[in-house]
Amino acid sequence: MDMTAYLLLAALAIATLVVVYLLLQLLGLKRRQEALRRIMDSADELERELHACRERGEAMQRWVSTLPSSLTRNALASLDLGPLVQKALKDLLQRRLWLRDRGDDAPLAQLKQAHAELERSRRTLAEQMQKLESAGQELLEASSETHPVSALMAGAYGIGQDRPTLH
Repeated sequence: MDMTAYLLLAALAIATLVVVYLLLQLLGLKRRQEALRRIMDSADELERELHACRERGEAMQRWVSTLPSSLTRNALASLDLGPLVQKALKDLLQRRLWLRDRGDDAPLAQLKQAHAELERSRRTLAEQMQKLESAGQELLEASSETHPVSALMAGAYGIGQDRPTLH
């Protein structure tokens, strides 16, 4: 082989390495963008679910406040979800700010961890909402036996009806 053929093969090898490098960079960028999209989608869902949780807690609190105090001694305090939801929304905002400030430079593993944490928060919220619905159902059943009007009031507040589950 002559010198031209060697130069051509060397140029082809270098071009192949450059293409492979660029493809790997593109793949990494695609993974990063996908991770960021999943994080933002989870954050948006969590925010919607937190607002729904607060609204549900407020509706249940309004209903419980119509019941006789003998049935609701401890219930009203446990239904005040406002401060907990507010704290969760504040934490979510901190996560969004972190993502804005460091998302472009954060390692992919850290982005995946942030997504996993958001999903864990969503599962925990869904579990808490299920407990809230169960407690509301139990209170409805207990109050309906002694105070039949409470069932009518519960219906007005959406208590005891099938509720869409979170997550």
